[in-house]
Amino acid sequence: MNAIFQRLIDNNFSDLTGLTVDASVPVPERVANEVIESTLRGNKNIRECHVSIHDRNKVSVNLKTPLWLWSINLKLQLEGAVDFTGSPKFKVWLENHVLLGKLGSLFKALPAGVNIQSNQAIVDIQSFLETPEQRKMLALVKSVQVRTEPGKVIFDIKISVE
Repeated sequence: MNAIFQRLIDNNFSDLTGLTVDASVPVPERVANEVIESTLRGNKNIRECHVSIHDRNKVSVNLKTPLWLWSINLKLQLEGAVDFTGSPKFKVWLENHVLLGKLGSLFKALPAGVNIQSNQAIVDIQSFLETPEQRKMLALVKSVQVRTEPGKVIFDIKISVE
């Protein structure tokens, strides 16, 4: 079975031309925090990061860094869609502490793939993928809509093989 899956991946899923998938993926807050913790493992500039997910695409982040004495409580507004122009990017609006975000970017405290422009954080999704297989699967994704409910973020994903 592994050989079949590997062949499909190696051939950019061309054997599945015409495949379309519409999926709704609810990610509980607990899982989102586990993913963030895993992503930040080894980052010397961020000791701890905990997100709380609210409705209307609002997220609160409690961030601890050795670069600042106190915890930083960020309020964020998630963009409703992933931008697939070039490398897929997810945008987040900083509703407070914009100056701290800019300083974090300036001092390279943010993980690779996260940049601050004005009052917006831009996350390059591809930069967090570790394997060529993951990048090939990302190429199949045509759109992602993002919405939240208290305690979970929901990704509405459209996938197709053309």
